[in-house]
Amino acid sequence: MSFWSRVTAAFGARKSTGEVAIEGDRVILQDLERAKGIPQEPRESGPKEMEACKHCSNPLRRVVFTTAGGGDQLDVWRQYPLAVDGWLCRSCGWSAVPRFISAEESVEYGRQGTAHATSGQFDDAEFWFRRIVSSWPGYAAGYADLGRLSTARADASTSVRARHRYRSDAEAWFRRAVAADPECRIAGARVALAQVLALNGDEREALQILDRLLGDPALEPSLRTEAETLASGVRGGKALFTRATEMSGELALEPPSKPLSAADRELLEEASALLRQAAQRMSTFATSWYLGKVEMRLGNLEVALSALQRAHTIDPDQPDGCRELGSVYLELDRAQEALPIVRRAAELRPGDAGLRCNLGLILLFTGDVAAARAEVTAALALEPNDTVTRGVLRLIDEVVAGRRQRPSSLAEAEGRRRCHR
Repeated sequence: MSFWSRVTAAFGARKSTGEVAIEGDRVILQDLERAKGIPQEPRESGPKEMEACKHCSNPLRRVVFTTAGGGDQLDVWRQYPLAVDGWLCRSCGWSAVPRFISAEESVEYGRQGTAHATSGQFDDAEFWFRRIVSSWPGYAAGYADLGRLSTARADASTSVRARHRYRSDAEAWFRRAVAADPECRIAGARVALAQVLALNGDEREALQILDRLLGDPALEPSLRTEAETLASGVRGGKALFTRATEMSGELALEPPSKPLSAADRELLEEASALLRQAAQRMSTFATSWYLGKVEMRLGNLEVALSALQRAHTIDPDQPDGCRELGSVYLELDRAQEALPIVRRAAELRPGDAGLRCNLGLILLFTGDVAAARAEVTAALALEPNDTVTRGVLRLIDEVVAGRRQRPSSLAEAEGRRRCHR
């Protein structure tokens, strides 16, 4: 049985079945198993024109067979994203796919896909890009577009699992683009593949691809700069840093006293290992600062202190670096050492109520109660509704009134046991 016969046997648009909806030029396949009867990417190109139905000789209508749609249909699309141009008989429902789209149609589909991708409408973008590759088998630029779309999906994802899945999809599409482009006419697809590979943990292959590109004297100057920047970043640990920060997410920014599940601890430990590798390659403020935050969250305060001290040495006038270094000193009951650091942070960012409150708390711990009250009062004036600052002011007032002994540490102020390592 020919390809055309197999497709015809797999799909006949019988309106009475309730499995097919027609909206404009879209034939929406509502049944997943029936939709799978049409290949997402036919092996052969179809004809450019087909005027009459092969069953009843009546005129044919140009349509796109798809699983795209809203509501419950979205689940069908995501399980089997299908968008193939073809024909449908207006009279008997006979159908055929694929149709070989024109160059002008391809340009328009690409424009539509890019516009939707830019606005974050990723499913709509995929619909347009899939129409190109389903009509033009082996089209490298079409595979590259789908690779870039998967990369955009990954970048927009908040779930670590989803991000990994989309990056895996991106790698597969870019590999197909490269395989379909032996003459390297779209070198940008190779740069994009290298970037995805590095973020997927395969830095070795990523650098091999980039080095081969950079060895080509005919490489376009803008792409050469992009490839050189990427290669330098990979060698300097930027991909390791990105993987670590994505892996740890908001976990690293939570209070050190908050309990950690075994799974979350494992994620943070893996992130810490990646950050240490990155720091060995190139010691930057961001890498050291984030390593300090991860180690604080794990409860490894001495390790965190070392990392945050290194970050502070790299950039002593970075307010967030001062803030976190002061915080780890406080967790270690070393308020005297925290004082000049947090004072500097408040000087750098005088409008930051949180920093002013932190400074007030440290002044309280070190015995300057009057100065402590002045700083916390100033913080409250900046953010009158902040409950934490109000709580610190109440604590200071209780000390002033003699109803409470002045605390000398954060653990004592919060009424918790010291548990640092």
